[in-house]
Amino acid sequence: MNTLQEKMEKEVIALIFRDYPDLRDQILKARVTSRKFTGVGFFTYYNKEDVLWEEEMIISDVGAILNNSIEVGFVFFIRKEGVRFLECYTYGDPFPDQIESYAVFLFENRENYV
Repeated sequence: MNTLQEKMEKEVIALIFRDYPDLRDQILKARVTSRKFTGVGFFTYYNKEDVLWEEEMIISDVGAILNNSIEVGFVFFIRKEGVRFLECYTYGDPFPDQIESYAVFLFENRENYV
């Protein structure tokens, strides 16, 4: 795990939860319980006791460009049964072995799923 990816994840979470400052702060401080790489992205799981939120929530309006060429999307899930995780996925490209640069952005015409 490289620290640039950790920095990117924090920036993505801050942007995803820009309208939910209390929840954003909880997630930014939450302990990561695991990361799973899929070949076309990754899942980062957070300790459910660190993220106190009762409602089911799915938010997916943030993307990034990795290494100046690979577009990825992000979805954050909060499930009633306690699972809290960030998913990052490519649009068909393999996920890079190393993130050397990134630029995070908001999708303009996408809806949040809350």
